Amino acid sequence: MDQNKDKGYTQYQKKVIRGFYENKDLRLIQKLGELVSDMYLITDEKKKESGWKRIKKILIDLKVHTNEVEYLIRDRNLAAISRKIEELF
Repeated sequence: MDQNKDKGYTQYQKKVIRGFYENKDLRLIQKLGELVSDMYLITDEKKKESGWKRIKKILIDLKVHTNEVEYLIRDRNLAAISRKIEELF
């Protein structure tokens, strides 16, 4: 039995849902890029720490290898994160 049919989704809704999940990586890459840009401007240490935690979570969600994530986060080098974004895109 079709899972979407059980929930009563229309064809249009199914198409939107499918598109949402198919483009998840692109949305995460865009979000990561925006976050890196914001990090250059943040001066508050608490906000920076929170930003680095969010960067780490997004990298993990993008299925970047755990060792590489730790390497990128350890030095807190935004330029390295930017290069990784280019590589992912």
